[in-house]
Amino acid sequence: MEIGENKMAKVDSKKAKALADRGKFKPQEDTDYPDPYSVLTYAAVRPYVNRSAASVAIWGDTLPALVPPAFAVRFQELRTELDKAMRLNDHKEAQRLASSLCKALEVMDTTARTAGHLPPVIDGHIVQHGDSVYAFIASGSVREVRYRHPTWLVYHLSDVCAVLAGTFAATMAKVANSFPDAKITKYTPTALIEDDIDF
Repeated sequence: MEIGENKMAKVDSKKAKALADRGKFKPQEDTDYPDPYSVLTYAAVRPYVNRSAASVAIWGDTLPALVPPAFAVRFQELRTELDKAMRLNDHKEAQRLASSLCKALEVMDTTARTAGHLPPVIDGHIVQHGDSVYAFIASGSVREVRYRHPTWLVYHLSDVCAVLAGTFAATMAKVANSFPDAKITKYTPTALIEDDIDF
């Protein structure tokens, strides 16, 4: 009978712990990611995030390849150090590194132009989302842009419209009416999207 009683006691203690922890979110236990960034860390890196987005809108991901290797290596080192500082929530170090990265972007832009390089020319918009560079083409050959820039994800604006049409567009219209500044940061479809390719 002792074995059965011990088993019941263990079950009761597990149940009591589960009930006590109900509704509590413990980041260290529920995820592999570190603690969220502090407001100060976010503020420290925001100027670099804006400057980087502006640079990508002009150069895509081509700029590091158009400067001397030492510049490109140092730029990547700074980015790696910034990532580490952000994970540690060291806002002072993050601010120092973000400032250095802003300066590095300026220097690389000037160096590339001085060497005779020009930004890619497309009729559209280039943007970075996550680790990927996207090019949304308004007119011209999508195939040509894909050929010249194989690391980019290239879509015609009509492709984007096709993806946004239907249920997603109706949902976003409701959100945009209530929250005019709303942005899509991630979309997870609830059903598989089937390709409908017109020939």
